[in-house]
Parts: sequence; C-alpha cells; structure tokens
Amino acid sequence: MKRSQICFSLLLASIFFCPGSVQAQKLYKVSLKDFKIDSKDIHFTVAEIIDARSDKNSIGLIQSGVSNRPVFATFETPGLSEIVELLKNSGLYTPDGLSLRINALKISENTTLLRETAKAELSIDFFIRHAGLYYYVSSVFTSAEPVGIDVTSKQAANIVTVVEKALVTFSQQKKEPDADQAFAIEDLQDPTLKLRDPFSMPILTVEKLEDGYFTSFDEFLNNKPSIAINCKIKLSTPMTAKCGEAVTELPTLYGFANENKLYILYHREFYELEKRNDTFYFYGPSKISKTASTAFATNYFGVIAVADRVVSGRGKYSALYMIDMETGMVRNITGF
Repeated sequence: MKRSQICFSLLLASIFFCPGSVQAQKLYKVSLKDFKIDSKDIHFTVAEIIDARSDKNSIGLIQSGVSNRPVFATFETPGLSEIVELLKNSGLYTPDGLSLRINALKISENTTLLRETAKAELSIDFFIRHAGLYYYVSSVFTSAEPVGIDVTSKQAANIVTVVEKALVTFSQQKKEPDADQAFAIEDLQDPTLKLRDPFSMPILTVEKLEDGYFTSFDEFLNNKPSIAINCKIKLSTPMTAKCGEAVTELPTLYGFANENKLYILYHREFYELEKRNDTFYFYGPSKISKTASTAFATNYFGVIAVADRVVSGRGKYSALYMIDMETGMVRNITGF
C-alpha cells in the first residue's frame, strides 16, 4: 500500500472510530452564511431537510497548501443546518413546504499543470408530507465544477450552486407523488433506503445506446441525451453547446454516448465507462495529477476531438471509480 493510502486510512480510522476525534483534526470549514439562492425560477418552498448521508462527519476533501495536501472539509455548523439557514435566508423555508432528503453531498478538487478544478456533487430526494407519512416525488442529482486558481475558496459558492440547480431542476419537472411509496421519517433517515431500481434503468438494460450528450443524470439513466452528438461543446463556466449557429447554455453535463460506448465527465476530463453488473466503472486519477492536460475551456470541440483525449483503461490512471446508480455520485473505491 502506498504511503498516501496508509495515511488516508489512518486519518479515516481516527475520525470514525475515536470519540471526539473529528474536532481534534485540522479541518477545512465551509460556511454558507453569506450566500442566498436566486429563487425566481424556484416554484416551491422547503419545510425540512432530512440528513440521510452515510458520512455525516465530512463533506469531502480539499487540497491545502503548495503541496496540495488533502484535508477533510466540514460545514462550520453541525449536520445540514448550513443548508437550512441558506434556504431561510433565501425565503425558501416555510412550514407548508416540501421535505428534502439529502442522501449525498460531496466536494472534491483536482490539480494539473494547467488548471485546478473544484467539484461539488449533490443528490436530493423530494417528498410531500401528509398525515405523518412522506410520499416520494422524485430524485435530482446536480454537480458544479468551476476552474481557476485557488478553487478551494470557491467551494462554498459551489455548494450553493448545486443546491440552487437541484431546486430549479425540480421546479421544471412535472411529477406527482407516488401513493405506493410512502415512508415514515425513520425510513428516510436510513442511508440504506433505495428509491431507484437499477434494473429498470434503460441505460443498464438497452442494447443500443442513443448517441448524444447527457446534460443530467436522469438523461443518462433513461438513455435520452438531449444534445446531438454532432454539436460542439465548450467546457467553460457556464458550459455551452453549439449546434449549427445556435448556442445553448448547459447548467450541467454528465457525459455522452457514441458508437455504443459511454463516457463520463469528471473534473473536466472524459473517461470511458465499463459496465459491470448493475453499475458502471472507470479508471481515474489515483492522486493529484501533475501531468499536462488538454485545456478544453477556451475552445469548442466535437466528439471526434473528445475521443482523441478520452481516458480508457488503466494507463497512468490506476484508481477505480464507480457510479452510484442511486444518486449519480462518483465514488473512488480503490484508494486516494
């Protein structure tokens, strides 16, 4: 085992198995108190936030100092009260609102010779509460990935962005509560509760993938890309798609399908996915990258240009990543 992996394992052990050790560690604290959400495109309010995260001790890792040392990040106040206060400050928190179950929230960072990226990922389940029960409506996954110098300072705004995106996305959906999926509060607090059936997802069952770019996790799951494969993509902030003379802003971009192969966008690089059983895997960076990387941010590119730069197989990327098909989150399952 590499030294960095040993150190990481020891740090995890100290956090999760030593009473009071979270406070003893040097952590990066994230505060949302100075932010508000633009609510003009949000057509509902929130009554409560239910914390169903499997890891309630941290919200991910940031890179600290000139050596980009990994440091655990937490909210400045316990649990998800930062997000509750954000919604209150934005006028979106009322007693008659919806119930939101946050089952995953993570920030991460990556550095190359040409750029730094800060990624935030969020998965929320939406419920209507009635007569003491919670009726499931839908789930939304969102992500944000700014590029720049000292991206750590952007992580608070990054989290606000994914929360806002999730609420706007839900506002644009036309879904009704499912009378057959009613839960008690204790059920929703359980991180193991699964609301999606992987074997009903078209992306796992179809023989032919539809060519095109997936602008959301839902498009990916349903094998319904909304951007044609012959369009050109610009990984700027915000990302845009150029189809002929028309330019469209893309709030998110999950990946694309081409010639019956799937690719995911992760920290501004595309990685080829490999299907195994009921999920997808890809090999990604095992540590902070010090190699040169092609900068996509300033130019439009098409799928041919992307294919030349897609990372497939092991090569210099030795860590194995998995897509959580319940949430849309990317998980590093082999090390640091």
